[in-house]
Formats: sequence, C-alpha cells, structure tokens
Amino acid sequence: MGEDWELNHVGMTIGNRNATLRHFQSIGVGVSVGPQPLLPYEPGEGSLTFYQTLEGDPITNTYTTGGAHTFNDGESQIGDCQLECYPMRPGPGMFLSEYLAQKGPGINHICFNTPSVETDTDFFLFKGCALMFNALVNGKTVENYLDTRKHGDLMISLRPPATDWEKAWKANNESHPLVNPWRFLGVGIGVKDLAATVGYYAEIGFPEASDVVSDAKIGSRSQSVTVGPLVFDFFAVATDASIYAESLGLRGDGVNDIAFAVTDLAEETTRLQSKGVNCLATSADGGSSYFDTRGEGNIILRLVQS
Repeated sequence: MGEDWELNHVGMTIGNRNATLRHFQSIGVGVSVGPQPLLPYEPGEGSLTFYQTLEGDPITNTYTTGGAHTFNDGESQIGDCQLECYPMRPGPGMFLSEYLAQKGPGINHICFNTPSVETDTDFFLFKGCALMFNALVNGKTVENYLDTRKHGDLMISLRPPATDWEKAWKANNESHPLVNPWRFLGVGIGVKDLAATVGYYAEIGFPEASDVVSDAKIGSRSQSVTVGPLVFDFFAVATDASIYAESLGLRGDGVNDIAFAVTDLAEETTRLQSKGVNCLATSADGGSSYFDTRGEGNIILRLVQS
C-alpha cells in the first residue's frame, strides 16, 4: 500500500490560523502562502459527509459548487512540505473540533494523492478503518479521511492525482525566495506501545519497518515505517527525560515533530537559534536535532543532517 502515493499536505488543526502562520514565518521555518485551492472552478453539486464527533454517526450536506473560493485554511510552506493550518473551534460541529478540544492544537492527518482513491479507500475499509469524511464534486471524490487512529492517533486522508493546475501552484510556493531548501522526511509520533503500533501499521498495509533503535540522548526506543513517500518514526519513551515524554503525558499518542533533511545541520542550528528557537536535544549520533517551535501549533521541528 502507498507505493504510488504522493504527498499532498500535512494537516494541523489550530485555534488561531493567523497567529500560527505568523509564528512559523517569524522564526524562519515556514512561509505563509495563503489558502490551498482544492480544485478549479467546476459548476455542479458538491457533497460533504462527515462525522460531527470522533465517535458517532455522520451527516451529509449538499451545496452548489462554483463561484469564489472561501476556504478557511492557511498554508505554511516549510521546505517542500505544505502544512495546512486549519482553524477550528473546540466543541461540537465536526470531528476536528472535538480533536482540538480533547488534545489541543496539533497535526492530526496527512493527505496523499493516489491514482485510485476508491480502490485505496475500499482497502482501508476492508481493514476496519472507518471513513470519517468524504467530499464529492459532481460525484467525484475530492478527499476522504480514513480513521487510522488506533495506534499513533494520526489519520490518513486521500485525494485523486494532483492536476497540472495544482502542481503549478505548489511549485510556485516552493520557489518563494524565503522558503528553506529543506526536504520533508516524515513525522515523529510518540506512542505508548511501540510493538503494537508497528504491528497495527503492518495490518493496515504498511509492513516495511526498521529494526528497533535505542537512543539515550533523546530517551527513546523507536521504529520507522514507510507510508507512501514518507517515514513515520514511532518513538516510545525510555526515560522520564525523553523528548517524547511531555507530549505523551499531555496528549497521549500523536505527532510530536516534523522531520526535514538539511545539508548543514550546524548552520541551520545557528540560524534558528539567532531567531530565538531553542535546540531541545540532539540524537546520540549527532545526526538530528530537535527545535522548540511549539509556540503555535504545538509541534517540534526535527532537522536531520543529509
């Protein structure tokens, strides 16, 4: 599963979109590039089916498509990664609002483009992953959310292949002179049960896992699983001083950090520190460092020497 996927975006639910976008830009991490365009103008009928709560029955709304786009999201371009910053209000309304109320701001889904949304969706449904959200335009799927939260508390969402129009928009964002030349690797996910998490991902179609790695400097035991073009690094706490202990204690399983490959880790460390960003920890081999970018969005930045 996922061999032919491409990354679309990483989805973060937050309370204050503009504050989050300003935060990443002010510390030299991301560049605000405005809301994402889901698709060009197409007149017709749209349909949204979604869960109002994380556990419950879905509802369906229909609407007329076309006209001006009025999306609420804001995108922070971090290297070659599009971070979707979607503002919600805690409480009833949509399952992402309940997520925000329960866990606070953070990354809760990663979206991939796939050649066959329907085939891959059916695969996940067969594996027992519920369909949390389905968006249609004239009967064609725009995006599906699959409930893959059982271990790691991260949803996978799927979209059809990006059009040339969308690819051009993304290429324009990446060419912005303030965007860092970082390559997105994946996410670091704190988990309470490492073996169960890796086993679960194998069950739902991602059996390619690394050996267990222990790191005394960051106080963790970890394994990595390949999901599409990304690596999901699962970290279990080995000591109370672990870089993952606070996140797990406050929020349970979930994304703790976003990881990027850089050509000069020392240079990037100096630059970020000059912006007031603290280096929280460095791995035992010196190849990766964690930076405290949690001021808005509650996500740590991990840079890896390429």
